[in-house]
Amino acid sequence: MKVRDFYEVRLYMGSVNNKTGRRFYGFSIERLIGETQKKYGTIIPVRLTETKYISGPEYTEDGWEISAFNYPKMAVSKTEIKEFMLELGKKLLKECGQNRICITDSLNNEIIMLEGDKDG
Repeated sequence: MKVRDFYEVRLYMGSVNNKTGRRFYGFSIERLIGETQKKYGTIIPVRLTETKYISGPEYTEDGWEISAFNYPKMAVSKTEIKEFMLELGKKLLKECGQNRICITDSLNNEIIMLEGDKDG
């Protein structure tokens, strides 16, 4: 049995490219995650989940949640997990045409909002 302290970083993003107006799907995100994992050099396992954001009765948005946690099978530090998720967030921000991506950190009890370039 392997046990580690719990640590999780989650990334939240929409499912529409704000520059093109086109929806993107899981297979596109999977490809971008894989590219980022390869470039990062350490494979940080993640979970990709479809989600829906609701802000009152007039607004809903389909989106994605990507979660990386301190998987006991892997010897990866909490710092590496967070750095990877920040790098992934920056890549998705650009490649998926997002205005904002939020990243939560369970250890530091914080939320970080990455913002895209307003000029494209």
